[in-house]
Amino acid sequence: ATVRCEVRVDTAPDTAGLSETGPLCFIPQKKIVYNGLLPYSDRLDREATELLAEIKANLCRAVLLRELWPGVAFWSRKLFSFLKLYGRRFSKDDHILFIKLLYELVTLPNLEPHMIQSYARLLIQLLKKKELLSRDDLQLPWRPLYDLYERVFYSKTEHLGLIWFPNSVDHILKALIKSCRLYFPASSTKEMLDEWRPLLCVFDVVMQKAISNMELFLPTIMPPEEHSQGFQLWFDELMNLWMSLQNQPSWEGHLVNLFARLANDNIGYVDWTPYIPTIFTRILRSLNLPVGVSQMVSPRYLTNSYDIGYIVLWVTALLGGPGNPAQKELTCLFNSIASFYHPSNHGRWQSRLMRLLQRLPASVVRRVHRERHASPCWITLVPEHQQLTDADLQEFTRSLTGAALLAMFSKTDSTDAAYALQNLALLTPELVIPPVLEKTYAAMETLTEPHTLTATLSCMIGMARSLVSPNNRYPEGCAHVLPLLMGSLPGVDPNDFSKCMITFQFITTFTTLVPLVDCSSAPSQRNDLTEIEKDLCFASAEFEDFVLQFLDR
Repeated sequence: ATVRCEVRVDTAPDTAGLSETGPLCFIPQKKIVYNGLLPYSDRLDREATELLAEIKANLCRAVLLRELWPGVAFWSRKLFSFLKLYGRRFSKDDHILFIKLLYELVTLPNLEPHMIQSYARLLIQLLKKKELLSRDDLQLPWRPLYDLYERVFYSKTEHLGLIWFPNSVDHILKALIKSCRLYFPASSTKEMLDEWRPLLCVFDVVMQKAISNMELFLPTIMPPEEHSQGFQLWFDELMNLWMSLQNQPSWEGHLVNLFARLANDNIGYVDWTPYIPTIFTRILRSLNLPVGVSQMVSPRYLTNSYDIGYIVLWVTALLGGPGNPAQKELTCLFNSIASFYHPSNHGRWQSRLMRLLQRLPASVVRRVHRERHASPCWITLVPEHQQLTDADLQEFTRSLTGAALLAMFSKTDSTDAAYALQNLALLTPELVIPPVLEKTYAAMETLTEPHTLTATLSCMIGMARSLVSPNNRYPEGCAHVLPLLMGSLPGVDPNDFSKCMITFQFITTFTTLVPLVDCSSAPSQRNDLTEIEKDLCFASAEFEDFVLQFLDR
């Protein structure tokens, strides 16, 4: 493979990239902002510029001399440590050249496995922030990467002991493909389908290879004008194939993962409406819940169940839009499985149900952030008609709240339910916080149920920020801080260590968010306070009593 390098020696290493007056003469891709807070931050710019010039010169020199070891390996490690220390503090041109150089290095034929790993790790790090480089800035050919994947995953010599691949090389290579597929050219989808479509035979084991390759390589992030060259070439064919399946073959999970990724990357550009009932039916079936008297589950359904992470991604992407049909199905789904969250129900399906409950609200929070708060970049935005409205979020919260309140008192752990309630409280605090507060006050008054108290306190810790946030939709939340703090004091009990620890964590969380200051004189000095704010000021006089009682305990 020929590697083209540009070594610029027109500037001395100690001044490269700095103008005579000192400031940078290029726009850095992404600096680490915290470096500016260091006491020696004024020296960092010059240090970083000198180190970058040294890395660029020596890395190119080592490649031109074809000295992969130790030259290229040493300077690529230096570049990796540069990224850790200074972030992507180089120009866009340098960023693109680094990626192209390392892409050619990692796809060299007959490269040693440990060097593949080293270059792949660095390349993943360079490609990590996808918003920095658009598809117009960078394009990578998919074929060399596919050839490398074939050599490693389907090696004809490894089982004979003629070559040894470390266990981690599989994960790193898959992560590298996931980072690179964003930059495959528009024509790559058709080329991939020409390569793998002949392998699509449901009666042959080669089907597994074809579908897993499609899941891994097919690009799904494209501008709308390129959709006809992208997913529209394969969507109908693969969707009809999936709809006709009834026996859960081993490759079905890969197909579901591909659909989930497509839905998440193209919200509003794929019409899922005809398939929504089937999607939720298959999700319910993949949860492997015992139904009826027999309690028996087929072994096939245990091994071939869908990945919860991709189920959550798919469901989140389906929500919203005119009529919100996916929400109706989601409500029915959680109504049908709510009883399995009851503390008295326990089985091997419990962990999957808890993961579903924990991850779904977190995924919706990420989508809301993407639609309302994320910085604009080259990646296509969600169309306005498909974005989640406040009414959609309230309906979503209502569908999950019942299951989350039951899961609070699970025999295994209340952490998953606490995480779910925390994210639901970020979306709609006015619907989630009141029922949890009610259960918390009841648990504080009962001395004989310590597990109930620890479970409710752990949930309240997660919801603390939503409770006291001044700009949220639950303004009366602040009034509950003092009663909660006073009510938690009996939990400081040396005879019950777990209850004592969760109480300390509860008090620590609230005293971090709320400064313990007596503001009772404020209403007499200011006339711009609302009634709720005046009540809070008067209530803050009780902080002193709380501190004294806490220290006594």
